[in-house]
Amino acid sequence: MSDALLTLIVTDADVALARDLAATIDPVGGANMWITPLAATDAGPATHWVSSGFVPEGWQAVLPIKTYAQDADGAWVLVSETAGDPVALTQLANDAGLTVTEAEVTALCAASDVTTQDPWTAFDRLGLVLVTPPEPPPVEDPVDPPVDPDPVVPDPVDPDE
Repeated sequence: MSDALLTLIVTDADVALARDLAATIDPVGGANMWITPLAATDAGPATHWVSSGFVPEGWQAVLPIKTYAQDADGAWVLVSETAGDPVALTQLANDAGLTVTEAEVTALCAASDVTTQDPWTAFDRLGLVLVTPPEPPPVEDPVDPPVDPDPVVPDPVDPDE
């Protein structure tokens, strides 16, 4: 087994625990995961969060990975599933200093969608899209303040007077 491209989607309710687990167990590879929000519409609010990338085989052994295929009607069908190892994940987290229970990790694994699908295919299967952040308000340029369209201009002073 070698590194594999995985798409990992967690619910908004589980994202804090997923982030804590990943960053605690693997402070380098697990940092900054699940920072991309997903929802049924691009206006949000976020109902899910996604991370996608190449995952080392050690992580693959403990993650609940599902494989899907489309049937003749285009419906997604679960083809295979590995249960992952919530006990090992819990132990790794506890050993690294994160207090978490096996029940919490088991529930997270059960609610997560971890697949070998590319992110866009997984989003489509789940009916999710990227949440588009709102446009930021305009920022006034402190160097060039806005120009008054109707300025009051004083009468010029005649130097000979």
